Amino acid sequence: MTEFEAEPAFRAYVAILRRRRWWIAAITVLGLAASLAYSFTAPKKYSATAQILVQSSADASTPGSAQVPVTQTDVETDLTLVTSAPVADSVAQQLGSVPQVTASEVGQTNIIAITATSRSPVRAAQVANAYAHAFVRYRQATATRNMASAEVQLRSQIRVLAQQLRALPGKARSSAQADALLSQQAVLKEQLAQMQVSGAVDVGGVELVTPAQPPASPSSPRPGRNALLGAASGLLIGLAAAFARDSLDDRLSSKEAAEQAASAPVLAMVPMVTSWRRRQKAVVVAATEPASPAAESYRSLRTSLQFARQERQLRSLVITSPGASEGKTSTLANLAVMFSQMGERVLMVSCDLRRPRLGQFFGLDERSGLTSVLLGQCSLEEAIQPVTGHDRMWALPAGQVPANPAELLNGHRARQIFAALPQQYDLVLIDSPPVLPVTDAVVLAQQADATLMVVAAGQTRRADLRRAAERLDQVSVAMLGTVLNEVTKETGYGYGYEYGYSQAYRPYVPTTANGNGAAQPNSGGTVPDVNAR
Repeated sequence: MTEFEAEPAFRAYVAILRRRRWWIAAITVLGLAASLAYSFTAPKKYSATAQILVQSSADASTPGSAQVPVTQTDVETDLTLVTSAPVADSVAQQLGSVPQVTASEVGQTNIIAITATSRSPVRAAQVANAYAHAFVRYRQATATRNMASAEVQLRSQIRVLAQQLRALPGKARSSAQADALLSQQAVLKEQLAQMQVSGAVDVGGVELVTPAQPPASPSSPRPGRNALLGAASGLLIGLAAAFARDSLDDRLSSKEAAEQAASAPVLAMVPMVTSWRRRQKAVVVAATEPASPAAESYRSLRTSLQFARQERQLRSLVITSPGASEGKTSTLANLAVMFSQMGERVLMVSCDLRRPRLGQFFGLDERSGLTSVLLGQCSLEEAIQPVTGHDRMWALPAGQVPANPAELLNGHRARQIFAALPQQYDLVLIDSPPVLPVTDAVVLAQQADATLMVVAAGQTRRADLRRAAERLDQVSVAMLGTVLNEVTKETGYGYGYEYGYSQAYRPYVPTTANGNGAAQPNSGGTVPDVNAR
């Protein structure tokens, strides 16, 4: 079992259903609507059923035979004969056409149900009864023909015996031979009499027991049943579409997916800031909304980094992302505020020399900055600016956008600067361009103590994160971890922070002891009072 093994299958399926619930709901409603539309627009049809009983009868081909029990084969044969050509011809003579009917066995009985469907209830009953009567007549006619054939055979045998008696000599007519012939003749005459009696009451082995009646309600369409079938079909299609869409979707949708793609832990999951409607306007929620869930996530990230600093040297940190617009600069700005509130001296360095944006978060003048220092236009001390409203935060803006950013960042002067800054500040946070479009991030990662990757849930693709991690690994730069940004309930954020704060968020000022042993305020920044929640 690996460190970042996927969650159990059941939980994974539930997560997919939660993310794609609108797909499933929409397709289910569409199936329901389609079934209801069909139910209310399709023409009404009525079904009527006549029932015929298959009875046991004597075998007419064998004179004097006993009643033959009805077998399953007999019932299946009669089911086929219901729609045979002789029966259809008789129906055509009666109705003028040959409507379609269905014949089926009622349960495990010897009863055959003949069902006819029509737009008219009267017509449906008429057709079902026409087939039932035609079938009964056909079976009676068949039985009559068989009976007549058997009678002819018996009468012929009786005549042959009479001729044999007349041919005997006068003295022989009282012999045993004459008695045998007379006995055979008597038996045949008795069979003929029995056959004539049974032929008078024989109905051909079938009997119409339940004539069809005009139905009071249509058999189709049935809105209730159709609605259930439509909703069920839509639900199944929706589930299939949801799983198919998720399997084809390469975007990161969960903490586990990010950990697998990056082979590094997710240090924090930052929820989407719903109040941040205008993306072109930079907002630092750690300062403007310190009690928000997003700010609490940045505190969690700060805590994770503090634990990492206990295990390794971490004075400079490159914050980057696989692609653009994934939240790396906003993560850096909020993280800087969080560390400054702990009383640490924090320097933010804007090294995104292609699309610098760090200054927008704090209203900094970026006309002079890192590029000015690298080109010898000003000193490092002159380029570093204090951040208004944050006592222990400084920023080194990007300066003018150069034509060769990668070459400047990989030069000797840049290496000297990145080596000197951690000696002057407790933490140096470096804002880097994305990893995949340009090589700047790889160059910067080699000059810092660690690298933090920011990915956007529902936006960053697994393949992009995997490629970004591979690029860093090729230059022996291991990621400290990842930050899953813009997380929603659909993409795995469900903490809610229902506890909140019992009073207004109130930072405290770190204190140091004066010469008399009394505590006095430190000139450092503020830190959230975790006991005031």
